[in-house]
Amino acid sequence: MAKERLIEALNDLVAVEIAAVTEYQQHAYLINDPKMIDLLEDFSMDEMAHIEYFSREVARLGGIPTVIPKQIKHAGETDNELLQRDVHVEADAIKRLTEYMKLAEEEGEPKIKKLFEDVRADEIVHHDMLEAQLNPPKDFWGKMKNSMDIGSGLILTGLFWLYFWVFQWYVFFLFDARWAHNFAYPLILLTIGVAYKGKKMSTDLLASISAFMIIPTETGLISGTHSTYIVSIILLIILVLLVTERGKKQELLFFQHRSRRWLKKHLLTFAFLFLLHMPFLYWVTRVLFGEPAELNMPPEPPWERAHWGTASYNILVIPFALIGMAERFRGTLRRRISMSKIGYWWSLLTIIAGIIVIGAASGDWLRYSAPLVIAVIILILSIVAQKK
Repeated sequence: MAKERLIEALNDLVAVEIAAVTEYQQHAYLINDPKMIDLLEDFSMDEMAHIEYFSREVARLGGIPTVIPKQIKHAGETDNELLQRDVHVEADAIKRLTEYMKLAEEEGEPKIKKLFEDVRADEIVHHDMLEAQLNPPKDFWGKMKNSMDIGSGLILTGLFWLYFWVFQWYVFFLFDARWAHNFAYPLILLTIGVAYKGKKMSTDLLASISAFMIIPTETGLISGTHSTYIVSIILLIILVLLVTERGKKQELLFFQHRSRRWLKKHLLTFAFLFLLHMPFLYWVTRVLFGEPAELNMPPEPPWERAHWGTASYNILVIPFALIGMAERFRGTLRRRISMSKIGYWWSLLTIIAGIIVIGAASGDWLRYSAPLVIAVIILILSIVAQKK
């Protein structure tokens, strides 16, 4: 049979992946860290996809896909023992895939070589995430690098937004309470960011409800003041839930695997979708067709210099929300770049660009120099941490 060596290699990988699926599922049942349960089950689903990819290629080459796994080893019962075994399995898979990439090239199968490259990239992501859990960084730069995700980006954006309205522009709210939505929106960003970090189904659900408040607020159906009260209460409940559920193996909201996996993925997807309504309603409803309810929302025409900051944010938040949704579905860009990392960098770009636009519109650079310098320092520290 032609391509026998390649069929043998593919079936070897199928056997490795079948064993990996079984071990990941077992470890998800045994591990005590609730955050790791979902991660291990997600990795198990990735390995199932790899089985399908390899098996289809075996059949295409005229072989019979194996159903016999490699030897399954029982690693132990402590979290460290389970994770050490998982890291070893991933390292072994990476080594095999690296060798078989050369074989595919020798056999003149660029399609299969590309498949091996893509799966190898998946396994490297698995390996690095497990290694980070097993050996978390103890130095400042390592901890900072680990924290650089879209959740941190949301929190930073929300904090900068709040800073401007609490310390710089609070007087505008005192003269016109319709500006209160500028307290609600950053609190919503903080809520989504905290929920993203917390990785609990209950907090994800509340974050989605908080993000939904953008729609009635931006359309003027409710006042910014009432919206601020609502999202503040939601954020407080989320913080209480995170403290309450800390260390518990089973979450407050717990469903069977299929339902839990769907909800874990899509609850925050809805949050990012609602976040996308902010620029949509601003540009389509408020700018093109006029303010729908001026009783609750002040006019913010983008052609007026005073509102350039609002207009620029409502442009930059579009790709940010799309990145957030993409991260929930795929997680990586072309299997190599973390969408969550991209979201973090985009949030820094949004903050810095927004402050520059505000400074240019007002001409008062001295007033906005402090937050701009702080944002640039965070950017520099992030670059150093990434390179380290």
